[in-house]
Amino acid sequence: MNLYANTEHGQIEWRWKATGDPSPAYKSLNYQWWIPNKSDIEILGAIDKDTKQEIKNELWDDMQEHIQYTKDLYKMHKQNKKGSN
Repeated sequence: MNLYANTEHGQIEWRWKATGDPSPAYKSLNYQWWIPNKSDIEILGAIDKDTKQEIKNELWDDMQEHIQYTKDLYKMHKQNKKGSN
C-alpha cells in the first residue's frame, strides 16, 4: 500500500518497507500496538539520496505526535490490564 504526504519538496509517495519477518507493512495493518522505526519508511520515486533523507526526516517529525499518542495509550492499556488482575 503506497501512501502520500505533502512535504516541503511537494507531494511524495512512500510506504512501509516490505522486507522483514514480519515486515513493517504487515505490522502496520495487523498489529494493534506496533510502533514504527524511522528505518521502516521507504520513499518511492527517483529522488536523490539527500532529498530522500530530508523527506524521511520531515515525515518522521510529523509522525511523532501520533507515535507518542500510541505509546501513551499502550502504557495506559498495560496499567489498566495490570490493575484488573
